[in-house]
Amino acid sequence: MLPSHPPAKDLVLVGGGHAHVQVLKAFAMRPLGGVRITLISRELDTPYSGMLPGALAGTYTPAEVHIGLPRLARYAGARLITAAVDGIDPQARRVRFGARSLRYDVLSINSGAAPLCPFVAPLDAPLPVLPVKPIGRFLPGFDALRERLAAATAPLIVVGGGAGGFEVALAVRSELGAGLPVTLVAGGRLLAGHGSGVQKLAREALGRMGVRLFESRRVTAIGDSDVTLDDGASLAAAAVLWVTGVGPPAWLDTTALERDGQGFLAVDAELRVGGRPDTFAAGDVAGMIEQPRPKSGVFAVRQGRVLAANLRAALLGRPLRPYRAQTRHLALLNCADGTAIASYAGVGLRHRWLMAWKDWIDRRFMRRFNALPPMAAPRPPDAVLALDEHADADVMRCGGCGSKLDASLLNRVLSELPAAKSAAVRAGIGDDAAVLSASDGDLVLTTDGFRTMVDDPWLLGRIAVHHALSDVYAMGAAPSAVLVNATIPVMAEAMVEDELRQLLGGVVSALEDSGADLVGGHSAEGAELAIGISVLGRLEQGEAALAKRGACPGDALILTKPLGSGALLAGMMRGALDTASYAACLANLDIGNGPASRIVREAGASACTDVTGFGLAGHLLEMLGEELGADLDLTRVPVLPGVYRALAAGIVSTLHGANARVLGRFLVEDTEDPRAALLADPQTAGGLLAAVPADAAAGCVARLREAGYTSAAQVGTVTDGELIARLSTTAADAAAPTCGLRT
Repeated sequence: MLPSHPPAKDLVLVGGGHAHVQVLKAFAMRPLGGVRITLISRELDTPYSGMLPGALAGTYTPAEVHIGLPRLARYAGARLITAAVDGIDPQARRVRFGARSLRYDVLSINSGAAPLCPFVAPLDAPLPVLPVKPIGRFLPGFDALRERLAAATAPLIVVGGGAGGFEVALAVRSELGAGLPVTLVAGGRLLAGHGSGVQKLAREALGRMGVRLFESRRVTAIGDSDVTLDDGASLAAAAVLWVTGVGPPAWLDTTALERDGQGFLAVDAELRVGGRPDTFAAGDVAGMIEQPRPKSGVFAVRQGRVLAANLRAALLGRPLRPYRAQTRHLALLNCADGTAIASYAGVGLRHRWLMAWKDWIDRRFMRRFNALPPMAAPRPPDAVLALDEHADADVMRCGGCGSKLDASLLNRVLSELPAAKSAAVRAGIGDDAAVLSASDGDLVLTTDGFRTMVDDPWLLGRIAVHHALSDVYAMGAAPSAVLVNATIPVMAEAMVEDELRQLLGGVVSALEDSGADLVGGHSAEGAELAIGISVLGRLEQGEAALAKRGACPGDALILTKPLGSGALLAGMMRGALDTASYAACLANLDIGNGPASRIVREAGASACTDVTGFGLAGHLLEMLGEELGADLDLTRVPVLPGVYRALAAGIVSTLHGANARVLGRFLVEDTEDPRAALLADPQTAGGLLAAVPADAAAGCVARLREAGYTSAAQVGTVTDGELIARLSTTAADAAAPTCGLRT
C-alpha cells in the first residue's frame, strides 16, 4: 500500500544539539505529512551540557546525561545518518559528508561549535590537553584520563573562568578526591559576567573544596610537565582541561553561507541564516545578528521551540515567528557539594534547595526526550488481524533477514520444484549458490534481497552487498559481477533521484574491495525502500566449490562474526535500543566475508555456509544433514552488545519464532537460557560457519582475528552423534572472545 502522503520535501537537520532534539520531539508530536526528516549527526548520544558537572562529580550516570538520538529519531519518524558534515552547497541544496552528499529542501544546523584551544596534546602525551567542547568527545576522554589522574601528584589544571570552568573544577575535585590538587586559571575575573556577590560565593566555594584560583592570568605555553602563565609563572600539571570560549567549526569555511564577525552563521530574528528562506541555525554555531548573546546552552534550549515552529512554517510556506532572546536568565551553578549558586541580575544565593531545584529542572528536561512511550506497529481500523496462529498483528515486521519466509514453508515449496535439466548445472537449489560449469572455471550464481532495516540508504546498499556476496564467499568463489534490483518509495522526483543515488553509491563503495563490478539491474517504485542483488562469481579452473555438506566428525566449527543482529534490528525498529548496541550492530553489519572466505579455505575447510536468516541453528542443520551431529559450546558463541537485554525484554525478530522450531532437535542443558534462544536469531550480513580440521582450528581463528574478525571463535565440534548445545565451560574458554554485554 502506498503512503497517503508521499514525501515531497526533505528536511535535513545537521547536528543533534539542544535545539534539534526539540525539533524532533515537536515533529513526533505533530507529524507533517509529505515531509521526510533526516538527522545527520557525528555522535549517537547528545550530552546535556547542564548536567555535565554532575556527570563529572559522579552524581549522574552517563545514560542520565545523554539523549539517545537513534531512539528519538525513530520516534519522530526521522532517518538517522551517522556522519560528520564537512560542507554545505546552498546553491545545489546539498549537505556534504566525506565522499557523499545529501539533498535538502529545508536545512537546519545545530551542530555546536569548536573549542578555542590553542594547544593540542593527545591523551597519551606527557601533558594531555583535553577541551571540554564538544562534550560528546570530552566525557570519554576524561574517563580515559581517570586512571592516570588517580596516580598523579601534580595538579589538574582547569583553564577558563566562566561558569563552565568553575563547575568543572569543583566537579573533578569532588570526584577525584583530595589526593589530586586542582587549579583553576581564569583569563579575567572569575565569573566576569555575573555580579560581585556571585563572584564572592564562587570564590568561597572554590576555597572550601581546596581548588587553587589564579585570576586575570592567561596560559601562554604548555610543556611536558608544566603550564606557563602570561606573568611568567610556571605551574606543575598532570593534565589540562580547557573550558574557555568556542569558535566556529572549521567546515563552515567551505560553505557560502553568511557569517557574522566571529565566523559563526549569521542568523536573523527568525533564525534564518543570512535571511535565506531554506536555511536555519541555532545554538553555538549560530550568531544572532540583531540580538547578540554569549554562547550558552540556555539559548539553544529556548531557541528549540521557535526553530521547530519556523521549520514547519518554511515547509508549508507560512509566515515565520521571531525568536526573542532573553536579556536576563537565571543561572544555577553546581558547587559539587550538594549546593548550588543562583545568579540572576547580579544577585547571588547559595543553598542546598537550589541544587535540588536544578536537579529537578535538568531531570525534567531529559525525561522529555528519553522517557518516550514504547513504539508499536500501527493497527489499521476494521482490519482482519489474525494472520495465523504464529503471527502477532502488533509486532513490527522486520526488515533485513528477519523478513525472510519460514524455512519449513520454503522447503515445502522448493521440494515441489523440478530438478535442473541442464547438464551445466553442477549444483542447484539447496546450497548457498548455484554452480554452473564453464570451460575456464565454474561459475557461481546467487541472488538475495530484503526490505530496508536501516535509515541510511547508502549503508543499506553496503549491507546488501555484504549479505549477497556471502553466498559466493561461502562457496569459496570470487565475485565478479553484480546486478541490483532497487525499489524506491513513491515521493517527489528529486527525492527519488537522490535516494537511488545514495543506495547505488553504497553498493559501489562496498564492491570496491571485492573485485566485482556493478553491471546493471532494474528499478521500480514501491511502498518502501528495498534492494535485491544478484551475484555472479567464479572459481579458478580445476577448483571445486566449497559446499554446505562435506563436514567430517571431529572437524571444528568456526564462526567468524557475532550473533544478535536479528534481535538488535528488531529493537532498532521499536526505538528500544541503547546507542552503544545500535552502533555495534551497524558496524558489524558493515563487515564483509571476503577475507574470511579465503582464510577458512586455506585452513582446509570441508564445508562452509553463511549464517543468515535461519539463524545459527538452522544453517548448522543444513550443513550437518541427517547423518552428522554437533557439540556446541554456547559459552563460546560470540554475541553483539545488548542482545541479551533485548531478548530479556521480549524483543525478537519476526522470523525468530519460526526459526526456534528447529531447537527441539538439539539437546539443550537449559532451554530458558538466552544463549540457547540466540541460536534461532536471524542474521543479516552474518558471518561464515565453517568446518575445518581440528588441528587447523586455532590457527584459523588467530588469522581471522588478525584480519579484523575480532569475535571469531571455535563454537563447537562436528560429531557422528546427537545435536548437543551445552553451557558447560571448558579449559579452552580462557581464550574465547568476550564480545558483547552478557546479562
